[in-house]
Amino acid sequence: MISGRPAVLLLMLLGAGLLTGLLRFGEPALVGLVLAVAVLWWWRQPASFWCGAFLAGRLVAMTTLELQSVRCEQRLAAGPATLRLRLPGPVTATNRLAPATVVEAECGGAVLVRWPLGTSLDAGTEAVIRGRWTPGDPGLHRRGVLQVREYDEVRHAPSRVERLRTWTVHTIRELYGDRGGTVEALILDRRGDLPPALRDRYVRSGLVHILSISGFHVGVIAGWCVLLGRLAGLPLVQAGLLGALVATAYVLFLGWPPPAARAALLAAVAALSHWRQRRPLGIPLLALTCVLVLLLDPEAARDAGAWLSAASLAGVLLVTAWSDRAIGTGWGWRMLAASVGAMLAAAPITAALFGTVSLAGVLLNFVAVPVAALAVPGLLLTLLAAAVAPVAAPPIAAASGALLAVLDRIAWWGGEWPWAAVFQAVGPISALPWLAGWVVAVWSGWGGTTRWEAGRRLGLAAALVVWGAVFVRVARPVPDSAHGLTLHFLDVGQGDAAALRTPAGRWVLIDAGPADGRSDAGLRVVAPFLSRQRAAGVAVALLSHAHADHIGGLQAVLDREPVGQVLEPGRLTGEREYLELLTRLESDAIAWRAVRDGSRFELDGVRFTVLHPSPAWEGWEEDLNEDSAVLVVEYAGFRALFAGDAGFPVESRLGGRVGHVDLLKVGHHGSRWATGEAWLAELRPRAAVISSGRNNRYGHPHAETLERLTRAGAGIWRTDERGTITVRVDSSRVTVEGRGRRAAWPTATSVRRAG
Repeated sequence: MISGRPAVLLLMLLGAGLLTGLLRFGEPALVGLVLAVAVLWWWRQPASFWCGAFLAGRLVAMTTLELQSVRCEQRLAAGPATLRLRLPGPVTATNRLAPATVVEAECGGAVLVRWPLGTSLDAGTEAVIRGRWTPGDPGLHRRGVLQVREYDEVRHAPSRVERLRTWTVHTIRELYGDRGGTVEALILDRRGDLPPALRDRYVRSGLVHILSISGFHVGVIAGWCVLLGRLAGLPLVQAGLLGALVATAYVLFLGWPPPAARAALLAAVAALSHWRQRRPLGIPLLALTCVLVLLLDPEAARDAGAWLSAASLAGVLLVTAWSDRAIGTGWGWRMLAASVGAMLAAAPITAALFGTVSLAGVLLNFVAVPVAALAVPGLLLTLLAAAVAPVAAPPIAAASGALLAVLDRIAWWGGEWPWAAVFQAVGPISALPWLAGWVVAVWSGWGGTTRWEAGRRLGLAAALVVWGAVFVRVARPVPDSAHGLTLHFLDVGQGDAAALRTPAGRWVLIDAGPADGRSDAGLRVVAPFLSRQRAAGVAVALLSHAHADHIGGLQAVLDREPVGQVLEPGRLTGEREYLELLTRLESDAIAWRAVRDGSRFELDGVRFTVLHPSPAWEGWEEDLNEDSAVLVVEYAGFRALFAGDAGFPVESRLGGRVGHVDLLKVGHHGSRWATGEAWLAELRPRAAVISSGRNNRYGHPHAETLERLTRAGAGIWRTDERGTITVRVDSSRVTVEGRGRRAAWPTATSVRRAG
């Protein structure tokens, strides 16, 4: 068996070659690398082996891409699609996003399918669907999605495994009722039925690993099999082989998800090693099993769950190895070391990909892990009883359900802690501080340090962190704490999102940015912004209209922040994002109200007045953009107008009703067909904010619109040029700031007072 550092180096080089190959990164340099390997082989053969490992990864990636080229996920063009699909697992009314296999088509493979609301289909069903295909992204965690509009069932001939999957889901629903979603997540890796609020609590509390099929679940199942085997009189080696066999069969039944596959292979390799009277080291064993996962399933290199599973276990092994030597092998110390190691090792990945790092799990795992270790076998025992002794299934389900209730309670309790989780913008930059923390942790235990030496090194690192925090606090502005009105026009790309802070510190969100299969501005920008501002939630979310570039990001905000009520025009449409949002609001019991011409509300002295739309106007339901909510915000003589995506027809309707404004949120991202001459002559804005994406395909903002704004004397502020634009209003002054630019003028109230 490969041991020590060579195993880790092999994994790193093979994985690097595989991942860069799948992402088509660095292809022009391959010829030079091949020549370098040839030279190294002639000069120094051991070095050529490691370069060859990288090239082997690239070769596997090239082969994988060639095989994928015939898959529908790669060949389907964006737009309408008609396909015949077969369901490997059931679709329920609340779990509508599921993979399906394409049959009887020029392309093949599996695609991710979102079925219509209320759909319920058993595994093994074949259906001809008509819908729309949205391609994915070659990056991590971004598959294409097939949105089904309508379908016709044509065949139902399930295999034995498919019958078992359908029976399992239906039995879980029958025995566990409302907790069925949690049960499916724990043992079937189906998380679509989990209530969003509960899922968010598990994320905040650092217990989401319990809901994801990973090494923990496979380890629990293998461990219980070993225990039962020993109680049945089997020798330890045979009991270990039994546990590995059961774990592997379970993972195959699930469909071989990479995190669980890694754990099953680890159990198998460990059992075989003990059978051969060998005792493998933890890190080399982990590295070897990761290599096996990559060779068996190259796509695992782009699976975030696989990365998190491997990184967490590596953190556990490294930190517990140090704590065993320097502190002791007591159960409490080992659990604490394991929790800290898993959190630190996984934090750079979760920060970069999801913008979230949970701290509460370090403590909550002391209680949650033992409870889950009892609950998971209880759930499996329930299904076994339902199959062979149905009368025993309900009492076992009741006991297991009680354990699940304890888990949910722990997650809710821990998720309420103010320091439970850190929210950041999604991206590589967010990973840097956590990566630095992991480096400090490794450095603290490096070289066989004692607890006192490790403490000294950690103290030095903590001092540097404090000084760095002081520098950042001085160099960067503190969260918005002004006593007046503040408007933040967030840089969300090609979309709209503005966050308003009232004088009393409450927040109003006007639109929430775009979200699609490639990016989610709510997750990437809006929610992290509110977290950095230490917002206690969103009092009101007002959506201008139902297009995805305005409402898409609200789902991520709802996942992370309490929202008091949602206001929007109530213009019914078949937009998928809109229908899913309404379903979410209903399931979370969030107040919803349709706003129309004449709607008004006031919050901490800030007045909000809706001027449009009205079902009585002649253009109602002709163009969703023209049915946007047009809003006036007023405070201390300051007036701002938000035009949504309304264009010339709405501007004509509102002519003579608005009057002068200090700030105009330019309609439709600066489109050529909005912000006309007559509109600007009436508004006479001092500043005009345009929210648009860099180099967007629509050509926003249009040159004609910019020219009209310039002639009107409005200062133009663009998020694609200035980033997030902040407007601060107090009783005497209006200040507008963006990257590299600042402007100010007195409010109308202060001018009248001075006069």
